[in-house]
Amino acid sequence: MNPKDFQDWQREKAKELFTFSHKLLETAKEIGDHHLAEVEYSMKNAMATAKSAAKNDLSKLKDLQEEAAKEAAKRAATYQKKVKSLLKVLGENAADETEKHLEKVRHSLVSWLEDAESKMPSHADKLSKVVHEMSTTGQQMFQEGRRIVNQVADSAEKNLDELVKKASSGKKSKAAAKDTSGSSE
Repeated sequence: MNPKDFQDWQREKAKELFTFSHKLLETAKEIGDHHLAEVEYSMKNAMATAKSAAKNDLSKLKDLQEEAAKEAAKRAATYQKKVKSLLKVLGENAADETEKHLEKVRHSLVSWLEDAESKMPSHADKLSKVVHEMSTTGQQMFQEGRRIVNQVADSAEKNLDELVKKASSGKKSKAAAKDTSGSSE
């Protein structure tokens, strides 16, 4: 690689790193905005709770706590989905860039082998084919691995969501059973 090509490569890498760091900063900003909204909501809830406690209005205090718990669960689910989508986009972008670089490496290797074929002994073409097939197979394996990782992550998330739903429905049914048994006594 001559010095000019190396400088161009370094410039390209610097631009890619800048772009990626910019994406990370934007993601951090979005998550920070969500945290700020969460803090504001918590402050409003704390103020309402303090006012009810000061007035000794226990029924309103209980209602506020129940409402806050429901809202917190909704906001946590929304936050989880938002963060997951942001991280998924970042992961896909990183994988796309990696795949692009692997393709460049494979292309460079194939070009070098084709150039070297004319300078090598008679069986060089067979070696060239083997290396070309290996690099193509490696690229296909990377793509398949990426697909499998995404599939496993989606499956794990679905299982986790089902577990959370079962746990929350189990708590509701136990609470309902306590209410009915408490009211019949």
